[in-house]
Amino acid sequence: MDKSTAPLTSRTITQMGLFLALIIVSGMFALPVPGLGVPVVLQNMVIMLAGGLLGKKVGLLTNGLFLLLAFAGLPLLAGGRGGAAVFLSPSSGFLLGYLVCVPVISSLSGWLGTQHFWQLFIVYVIGGALCINFFGSFSLAYYSHLSWVNGLKMAAAFVPLDMVKAALAAWLQLRLQGILHFETK
Repeated sequence: MDKSTAPLTSRTITQMGLFLALIIVSGMFALPVPGLGVPVVLQNMVIMLAGGLLGKKVGLLTNGLFLLLAFAGLPLLAGGRGGAAVFLSPSSGFLLGYLVCVPVISSLSGWLGTQHFWQLFIVYVIGGALCINFFGSFSLAYYSHLSWVNGLKMAAAFVPLDMVKAALAAWLQLRLQGILHFETK
């Protein structure tokens, strides 16, 4: 049985649960951005870390479960939001970016490496900050009735803080990957 079809171990399920809890708790820290309808959140940093530490398969399962629970109506998103309506709002593109960033981060980690801060910083900037904001630009443009270029400009407002989150995520991964021995699948 290859690694991609192997059943999840109890250790992996525990790691998923830990990250799911961290994603949920990080949603309590949100800063509203007037005029955009999308808050600045810590959730995307933990989402990025799930891709970096848990790997493609487990990170995608964890983030997918989080989004499924939010879609089902649990108030897990920033500001206590949840339900299907959130997936039809200016935040919807960012939520899609939460899923897409995991395989991007995992692939970039394999290509660039994870031994040095700058490698991980580049991984998190490209696979996390830029990827999530790229997808978010579509929903911002759509729900603001503007062109996609204007949506990109609106999403660019989040990039400076997301760069700080990418740096923090890179630093955290360097500290945690040697201690916790995550099984990246």
